[in-house]
Amino acid sequence: MLLAALFLAGAGAAAAQPGASCVGCHDFGPESPAHRLMEGSHGGDAGGSANNRSCEACHGPSASHAQAPTSVSPEVSFGPRWSASTADQDGSCLACHESNVAVHWKDSLHMINNVSCVACHDIHTGGDKVLFPAQQAGVCTICHKAQKQGIHGMEDLAAFNPHCSSCHNPHDHESAENAMLKNDSMGCRSCHDLVRMAGSDKVSEKAKQYHQVMSQPERTCVECHSGIAHAPADSVTAFATIPVTSKEITLFYPGQANSEWLLQEHPGSQPLRQGASCQQCHRGEEASMGLSQAGEFKPAHRDIQVSFDQDETSIRMTLEWRGERDETDLALMWGSAQSNEAFGRGGCFAACHSDLPGMSRDRGQQTGKYLWASRAQQQGLGKPPIVKDQEELAKMMAEGQFVVLWRIKLNSGKAEAATLLDNVHWRPDAPIRASTSYRNGRWTVHIRRSLSRMPEHLVTFDPETRYTFGIALHGANNPGAGHWVSLPQSLSYSGNETDFRVE
Repeated sequence: MLLAALFLAGAGAAAAQPGASCVGCHDFGPESPAHRLMEGSHGGDAGGSANNRSCEACHGPSASHAQAPTSVSPEVSFGPRWSASTADQDGSCLACHESNVAVHWKDSLHMINNVSCVACHDIHTGGDKVLFPAQQAGVCTICHKAQKQGIHGMEDLAAFNPHCSSCHNPHDHESAENAMLKNDSMGCRSCHDLVRMAGSDKVSEKAKQYHQVMSQPERTCVECHSGIAHAPADSVTAFATIPVTSKEITLFYPGQANSEWLLQEHPGSQPLRQGASCQQCHRGEEASMGLSQAGEFKPAHRDIQVSFDQDETSIRMTLEWRGERDETDLALMWGSAQSNEAFGRGGCFAACHSDLPGMSRDRGQQTGKYLWASRAQQQGLGKPPIVKDQEELAKMMAEGQFVVLWRIKLNSGKAEAATLLDNVHWRPDAPIRASTSYRNGRWTVHIRRSLSRMPEHLVTFDPETRYTFGIALHGANNPGAGHWVSLPQSLSYSGNETDFRVE
């Protein structure tokens, strides 16, 4: 969401004209993030002025970054390549705003839930969306799904909705009801006129009597109309996971979504870089996401029942779905949530990149799936990253910074396993077995993973570890990117912060 715009030519030059040398590297033309920043309230010239802030005011004096811009982060970076901690990022904002609009930020629900300022605000633009009433909902509903249908749940009235901040203060812990007490239910009254309703035949006499109470300053509309501004509470997908041994999940057509796009251009890129997972915002939206990207590709999404159990020697997984007889294979990726943060956040998308065959930057390289951590940036602007040397890759394998790929051939039940870091490396010692069947239009796949054979490089299923996994299903006529995938799912033997639990 927010691209760091800080390249310093040296401490001496910075002292003479703070931040002016940033555009020496970040001058990409009128559409560059640095130029868009200058059009907004934080702008002016790059060096700053009495009424504006220099690049250094937010990013800090970063002389080391200027000397090695491809390998050293600015002192405070907002991504996409580097991201400072939420506390450091917010600290730059609070240096100016803690005395005004963010005076209660440290008590706010957003801050408590690790949502940083730049998750909502983009100052590298001429118009920060959340400051414009007509555009606020587009930012807020990235996480707050209930309001996507518009007030009263009627999409055709969405254009007339009051803006979110007319009832909610995102910089405070204060409830909407308290805010409405202060502004006399402004959000409701922007459309609903109590005087006109008193003379309307469509309003019952009982309601008119209740509306008379609204003349008292200690009353709000939501005392009677609780829940009407948003969708009913039971229609909204819960933010927290509920551990189960079996449930139905939805796979969806992903289009050309890849890790570069997710981390740089996706509206939720900043929360993703800060530690949120795809599920945090998109749980329950899989079908609509598939439809939005599928075009003529059909079906846009698939429902699949996933179940786990175990015996003394094995952990067992069963997957069932309605499908076509000629579907080809089922694939699963596994990784430790603790040792592989990128995979824990993005699941299968962490191994999918823009330069893969059929993707947006395919140049015929025939690159296989890989994890971004296996690449090293070259010392030069514009040079593509290169694969790390074998010593570094071996160290990453030893530290668990890899994922495991299982592939099941549906027509034969053949099970294969591979490790994935710099590329896909198929292993001859896969400790998994599978059986497949197709009856009455439904596929059933049973997978057994032996617990007596525990090669370190093929997921150990340690009872103390939480694992992330993703599922992909390939049909007969949709090879490569033309498949259905899941959001990242989690599995553990205990605890509440997991999707699936083994019992």
